[in-house]
Amino acid sequence: MYVVNRQDYKLDEREDTIPGEKLGIVELDNIKIGIGICFDLRFPEYFRDLTKNGVKIIFLPAHFVEKTGSIAWNILTKARAIENQIYFCACNQTGNGVCGNSKVIDYEGNIVKELEKEEAVLMVELDIDKQEKYRRELPVLEQM
Repeated sequence: MYVVNRQDYKLDEREDTIPGEKLGIVELDNIKIGIGICFDLRFPEYFRDLTKNGVKIIFLPAHFVEKTGSIAWNILTKARAIENQIYFCACNQTGNGVCGNSKVIDYEGNIVKELEKEEAVLMVELDIDKQEKYRRELPVLEQM
């Protein structure tokens, strides 16, 4: 649960959020998709566990605010994609102090498509075969 106790900003999600107890994994067209939420981004272990369970794509809906998270949002979304060789779909809210910047990042850390502050839907075609080829050529997941 996200807790911020700064002089200029306070937040305690423990007041109205119930933590999950299992990994968020769904399957669509025989492709495993992982799901995290907002603050999970700061815990690489969660995304590694998703990857170890066969996930190829991760969706992360979030409410990262500019005050505490804009730098982390940009760096950690790329890091999670690279370290797990996954497609990372980082979906952040926009407006009213939220940093926006929703994006789809590929397994090498390249931004496939992104938004800045505007509200919109990103449509991207992901190449799972190309991802698998990349994983075979750079088998870091097997070397853990």
